[in-house]
Amino acid sequence: MNINISGDFALLVAGGLILALILSNLLMRVLKRYKPKWHKRILSWRFRAGVTLLILLFIAVALVKIIFIKVDSGQVGVLWKRIGGGTFVEHPFYEGTVLVYPWDTLTIYSSRFQTATTQVHAITSEGLRIQLDITVRYRPVVEHIPYLHKLVGEDYLDEMVIPEVASAVRMIVSDYTAEQVYGHQRLEVQARLLNTVLKELQLQEKTILEQEKSTMQGHNLVNLDDMLIRQVDVPDKVHNAIISKVNQMYLNQEYEMRLEVAKKEAERKKTEAQGIADFQETVSGGISETYLRWRGIEATIELAKSNNAKVVVIGSGKDGLPLILNTEGSTSALPASVNPNATDPQSQEPQTPNATKSK
Repeated sequence: MNINISGDFALLVAGGLILALILSNLLMRVLKRYKPKWHKRILSWRFRAGVTLLILLFIAVALVKIIFIKVDSGQVGVLWKRIGGGTFVEHPFYEGTVLVYPWDTLTIYSSRFQTATTQVHAITSEGLRIQLDITVRYRPVVEHIPYLHKLVGEDYLDEMVIPEVASAVRMIVSDYTAEQVYGHQRLEVQARLLNTVLKELQLQEKTILEQEKSTMQGHNLVNLDDMLIRQVDVPDKVHNAIISKVNQMYLNQEYEMRLEVAKKEAERKKTEAQGIADFQETVSGGISETYLRWRGIEATIELAKSNNAKVVVIGSGKDGLPLILNTEGSTSALPASVNPNATDPQSQEPQTPNATKSK
């Protein structure tokens, strides 16, 4: 266990022993007067020593919470001496147990980063009153906490930091509109706030430390790590107007995207049509009449070879090609007796007399 002794601990022990001896002598005088039979015991040095130690132990138990002060993890202590110079500024007392005189005081400070939130009302550049919730993250400079305790006090947050934050917010917000603070320029406002408050704190600390020795000049008492705008409250009408404007902006972007897609589709169709036209022009220029006639003859031969019922008129087509008629007719030219699909002679339809097949 780390035990820090605040001062001359030997003096404290000596004072306790003297007090115990005085009380023990008074007790023995009382016993000698009212209890004569105990005279011999009273004169015994062992008895006196036992009484003295008992009284000393009683005093120690009664003052244990005042003498033994615990400094937890993440804390430091600042000693104030009632006799001997007031605030002890040489160094703070770190984690562990600190032994102090009963008449002295040890004040505990947190050495960790802490956060605090404050509400500030400000006027924007258009004269609109808004409310901002500002969160600051800070910590005291550990080695300078005794000076902070002596010159500012335990309420250094409310005495030093918060007033500078409120002043900076009012000054900087007046350069922006409500929409800018509420929207996309919030980070810019935060950065300006942090820089401004840091400068103002340095000036304030310089003024405070002027009354101390020159070795403390230029040092910081409080470290301000960051500032955040948690919330911006504007009037309801302004809030609704900002939301409506944002909705319209995104709707406009949607329509612009639709137009862009339509333009791309039109360009695609135009390119496709141009390709088809170029293909037709190329093909039509490379096919001769003789080639087309030959392909027609091949198609006629293939149709004539098929099993479907048809009427072929030779020489009746354009350019002397056969003319194919009734290619999808359902009437068969074969006799009913040789029709392979006939299953029942009774159900066979009578043959049309006019059906002929020419070859």
